[in-house]
Amino acid sequence: MAKRKQINPDYLAWTDEDYKAISWCIHNGIGIVTMPYSGHDFRVEITINGKTNFSPVFHKSIVLSKQREYYYYYYNKYNKT
Repeated sequence: MAKRKQINPDYLAWTDEDYKAISWCIHNGIGIVTMPYSGHDFRVEITINGKTNFSPVFHKSIVLSKQREYYYYYYNKYNKT
């Protein structure tokens, strides 16, 4: 069987503020990763304290910006400092 060609999301540069939100989420048990779905489509998998949910399907050109939105959403929702 032929090997599948790997499809990656488009590049997105992360800022220091992005890294702050990402770091906070990771240290507080919130994991947010992109997962291939079909062809050029991806989903975002969100795991909070062992419970996993999936986002709607996004095209590879916007999936990383959606992932960033989720990081900021949970950072702003649960960060009390």
